[in-house]
Amino acid sequence: MRTAFISDIHGHYLGLKTVLVDIEKRSCDRIVCLGDLVEGGADDEKVVRTVQELNISCVQGNHDFSNALKLAPDVRSFLDGLPIEREENDLLFCHISAREKQLKIRTPIEAWNVFDETTHRLIFTGHQHLPLIYGEKSKEFGAATSHDFQYNEDFLFQPKDRYIVCVGSVAYGRDGIGKLRYAIYDSAQDSLQHRTVDGPLLKKDYTFLWNEE
Repeated sequence: MRTAFISDIHGHYLGLKTVLVDIEKRSCDRIVCLGDLVEGGADDEKVVRTVQELNISCVQGNHDFSNALKLAPDVRSFLDGLPIEREENDLLFCHISAREKQLKIRTPIEAWNVFDETTHRLIFTGHQHLPLIYGEKSKEFGAATSHDFQYNEDFLFQPKDRYIVCVGSVAYGRDGIGKLRYAIYDSAQDSLQHRTVDGPLLKKDYTFLWNEE
């Protein structure tokens, strides 16, 4: 099965539609959204309704859970009803972290903490707004291995290792790369591909999102 992972859309409908076109070209079997559908762009309800129409499986992001938006009751109900995480055998999907203490996974030390408190082989997250791959096997105690990768090329997982994948953002990145991003996991090949897509980014004047830590 080929699973496309999208995350951190933040009401950016044009970005979402652009990424969906690329996903369709990649022969994916399904799409999973790792949260933060709303708050930032101008089209929160269009984003949510598109996700509903396409029957995209979602987890709840922090902006889905807590926001000051005026949303239609059915949209609000949908966001409120999203689960914090979804589990499929040895895979886990969540927004911020698989730990009980929800900390952003931006360092090898925090990634090691996640591995230490979980048993899943593959953990897929959003929230960071940039793509990352961490492996449990490491030469340094207390720190996971940060793996390099090439955009739009396959990264092969090792069968005896465990991984955390941060899939990037449909709205904007926090690393200066002006691309829309998502990821594809191919379970048959046990591989991951971080995708970059040319398209409109969310405007930078949404400072409360750009500066969020």
